[in-house]
Amino acid sequence: MKDERIQATINRNATIGFLICLYFLLPISILYRLLILKQHVWEFWDIFAIWFFGIFFVFFAYARKGVFAHHSFKRTWLPICIAVIIVNFTLFLGMGPIHSVFEVGAFLISLLSGTGLAIGIAYLLNRRWVRKEGIEDEK
Repeated sequence: MKDERIQATINRNATIGFLICLYFLLPISILYRLLILKQHVWEFWDIFAIWFFGIFFVFFAYARKGVFAHHSFKRTWLPICIAVIIVNFTLFLGMGPIHSVFEVGAFLISLLSGTGLAIGIAYLLNRRWVRKEGIEDEK
């Protein structure tokens, strides 16, 4: 078992490393691809995929450990849902011209079902942690 001070140092160093990647290396990589390689934004799918899976992992790890247990829906889940909808809608509009109402409908259905599924799974993982820790009795 590790000492709490050692674990705190490891966590602090991991956080600093993540912030360096987020605020320094990621923008440099994107600017390099835009300015030097003259790539279009849609050719960055590898960066977006890695970023998505990283955020996906952290989000579900937090939900599994009960990080969201002590906050209400309005405080935790609503801002996340709004941010996901705004980002996805912006990306959808940035893809190019919209050719039919069917495209908009398919986008909205997939967005709402995907967001609902992710929030539902996170909610169930969070409830499981709360019950496991004995914070709340089963109903």
